[in-house]
Amino acid sequence: MPERSLVFDAGSVISLTTNNLLWLLPPLRERFNGTFYVTKGVVDELVGKPLLTRKYKFEAIQIRHHIATGTLAVIGDEEVGPVTEHLLELANNTYTCRGQAIRIVHRGEMESLSAVALKRASALVIDERTTRHLVEDPQEIARRMKFKLHAKVRMDRKRSQMLSYELRDVKVIRSVELVAIAFEIGLLDHYLENLDSPNGVLRSELLESVLWSMKLNGCAVSQEEIEEIMRIERA
Repeated sequence: MPERSLVFDAGSVISLTTNNLLWLLPPLRERFNGTFYVTKGVVDELVGKPLLTRKYKFEAIQIRHHIATGTLAVIGDEEVGPVTEHLLELANNTYTCRGQAIRIVHRGEMESLSAVALKRASALVIDERTTRHLVEDPQEIARRMKFKLHAKVRMDRKRSQMLSYELRDVKVIRSVELVAIAFEIGLLDHYLENLDSPNGVLRSELLESVLWSMKLNGCAVSQEEIEEIMRIERA
């Protein structure tokens, strides 16, 4: 039976950190009643390199704390390596432009996808748009690349089908959806303490502000999607 778990890509953790919302992880993990994973490669990206800088050192220390306390469990390279190489080869040779393969994903994203498959995790938490399309709508990548490169982009259907088969059980969510869940279960309510909130106006403002903050600080979420989340929460 698959274990109850989520795998976090680097971008989703960065989105939470830059919005001062990393503190949500322990209570969310407790409510989820499962394991939150990151790969060793993601740890290197989030902690190893940033610790050597002045600009991102404090953020790295915060993330390191959540790893040390067990909120984020680390999956080693030896576990995900072979699957990662296979997925990288497939993904980065599926799309071509002017006869040249287009590199659409990096190792970090593929490590996270491999971890989801390995652990049979409930979902991958990832904000990066291309990887999400790789799982949910591979044709959209070709359309976006064509627009970006102003040239015809070909998709190798056989490789795409092989990749889709490998990723058939993968579900993806974004950090913004985790934050919406945190809002729903009251984890953000302390921001409204001692404030009058006629007809829930301040509560609605809180949700809108945090969703827009996520968008403007790196999470790939559209204005229409934010408005849809707002409508759902008001219902």
